[in-house]
Amino acid sequence: MGDAGPPESSQTEMPSVVAGMGGIGQGFAYPEATPEGPYKVLQQYHSKPRKLRVACVGAGASGLCLAYKMEKMMVSGSWELTLFDKNEQFGGTWYENTYPGVACDIPSHLYTFTFDPNPNWSHYFAYGGEIQKYFEDFAERFGSKKYMKLNTKVMECRWNKDAGIWHITLKNMKTNEEWHDWAHCVVNGTGILNNWKWPDIEGIHDFQGPLMHSAAWNHDVDLSGKTAAVIGNGSTAVQIVPQLQRMCKNVQNYMRSSTWISPPFGAGALASDLTKGQDVDPGHRQYEFTEADKRKFKEDPEYHLSFRKRIEAEINGLFGMYRQGSELSNQFRQIITDEMIRRMGEGHEELKKRIIPKWAPGCRRISPGDGYLEALVQPNVENIFSGIKKVTKEGILTEDGVEHKFDILVCATGFHVAFKPAFKVINGEGKSVQEDWGESVNLYMGVSAPRFPNYYTIVGPGATWSNGTLLPSIENTIEYSVKCMRKMQHEQIKAMAVQQAALDDMYAHFDEFHKNTVWQEECRSWFKDGKIKNRIYLWPGSTIHFLKSIKDPRWEDYDYDYRYKNRFAFLGNGDVKATVTQDVDGLSRYVRASDHEWTVD
Repeated sequence: MGDAGPPESSQTEMPSVVAGMGGIGQGFAYPEATPEGPYKVLQQYHSKPRKLRVACVGAGASGLCLAYKMEKMMVSGSWELTLFDKNEQFGGTWYENTYPGVACDIPSHLYTFTFDPNPNWSHYFAYGGEIQKYFEDFAERFGSKKYMKLNTKVMECRWNKDAGIWHITLKNMKTNEEWHDWAHCVVNGTGILNNWKWPDIEGIHDFQGPLMHSAAWNHDVDLSGKTAAVIGNGSTAVQIVPQLQRMCKNVQNYMRSSTWISPPFGAGALASDLTKGQDVDPGHRQYEFTEADKRKFKEDPEYHLSFRKRIEAEINGLFGMYRQGSELSNQFRQIITDEMIRRMGEGHEELKKRIIPKWAPGCRRISPGDGYLEALVQPNVENIFSGIKKVTKEGILTEDGVEHKFDILVCATGFHVAFKPAFKVINGEGKSVQEDWGESVNLYMGVSAPRFPNYYTIVGPGATWSNGTLLPSIENTIEYSVKCMRKMQHEQIKAMAVQQAALDDMYAHFDEFHKNTVWQEECRSWFKDGKIKNRIYLWPGSTIHFLKSIKDPRWEDYDYDYRYKNRFAFLGNGDVKATVTQDVDGLSRYVRASDHEWTVD
């Protein structure tokens, strides 16, 4: 692959795409390099797209949504797409995380793409395997697999500003061979919590028994009759510990910090429609849908839509709880505190003192934690609050000088928070994202980075991670990115990059807004890049507020590099598409029988 990029007449295809399918077709050429000499009128119809080549890192929810939206929103035959994924199967988070009890903390009927409801969920909070099956089924129904190149890890993306393309270095995960590709646009669909890590604890690999991370579970390890240690009490640990408590002889849970364990969000529709307000065990609020429930969802789509809408509205309506000192925040603190105490039962005063936070609910993402508190008070569970000094061959030595021995060590310690991409992204000045950003983050709307043109992060830092459902934010950020790609295609734009001034203004708004939110309280959170005090990289509003903000790009916040010496070159030779196709309706679109919206292709 040469530095000059693809020849103007090249018909090279992305390696995983089947010719004639999806985005591949005839009649659309790659854009030419910026021509020398004086400006000349292009011999094309108004806004004829040039073929756009897109590479997406990851084939999880973001990659699947991108393939679907490009097919829906872009001119057939005018684009190419490859979804590169390092794993042998697509699905991302839900393929990788298979630990006992893995489930979503958002009601299952909202954990779908907004346009693709699933009436057949088995439980109110879906377990990981069923979510993975939903994405696999989605890929089958919408033909997404033809765009995938699995077992392929993106190592580096390097921008060539003269050619207006990204040079991409890839690695075959089976052979370790490296190879190269290119694209006009790169989409980072890997998510923030993708690259798992061992905890930074002395001697972690000295332990001689089975050592597991929650994101790389070893199902060959026999847990029965064993003593297992779990490091962590975050959202993953609260799902794992109840399962191990039932399977293991003994469980040790090492807790570094306090955490809020809440009632499930979005349970109003469940109570009114399915459980009919009957009393339920507050620590086990999972609901298994009956065949009658599923049949009603399937046969009455209007009812199913209403059910989904009521759950979403309830969740969106709770944003006030994140305003520090608000009535709703205080109310939630009291409700959750009372429920945590009730669920732990009489006694256990040291546990209650340690686990109930002093900071407000929401400073860290709240965990519903079905069964977690109940597990902690069982006789076969030991809660250890002393800090970990080091891991030994047989167990853990805590800072109080006690060595705790066990058979199996489980690290539910999270991920390298990918505020910066795990792969190298290098701009036209030769600077990587890490060098350009330094110790901070520099991402507009959680999607675009100044000085990194034609590069889109899907729901990156600055978007909505703390509240609400995630898939609508993914979906709308994908649509935003595709609208940018479409603009480049149709207006002969070589590169577009968001202005630093726009991002400076946005972060100034972030900082002022978050002076009075619970996120700035004394808790350690990945919302603040793992720090207690830091800029808060969360959208300053509810999920629906974010969706309204990102629905349509603010084109005035971007700088443009055009392929031709005149920004209006896309106007072409005076024809429109309908002139070429001799389409009567297309040549008279504005002639109507009533006043409704019209467009000209």
